[in-house]
Amino acid sequence: MPDDPILAVVKVLPKGAVQLPPEVRERLRLKPGTKLIAVTAGDAVIIRRAEVVLERRASRGIVSRLRSVFSQVPIRDVET
Repeated sequence: MPDDPILAVVKVLPKGAVQLPPEVRERLRLKPGTKLIAVTAGDAVIIRRAEVVLERRASRGIVSRLRSVFSQVPIRDVET
């Protein structure tokens, strides 16, 4: 089943690199040059695709900008 977790032990190399096992790279379709973001949470490291995080961030920025713009627009009653 594709959503089953993959448990793998990896080692941090001298320059800090960590090689993800082939089955992880294949499942997540990670290619050379794919940008990832590492986030710490307690003693864990969460690694996410950068574009997923940046897309969410960008959309949040758009929503907040739209809210600020629309909050400045005067609302008028329109007679029907």
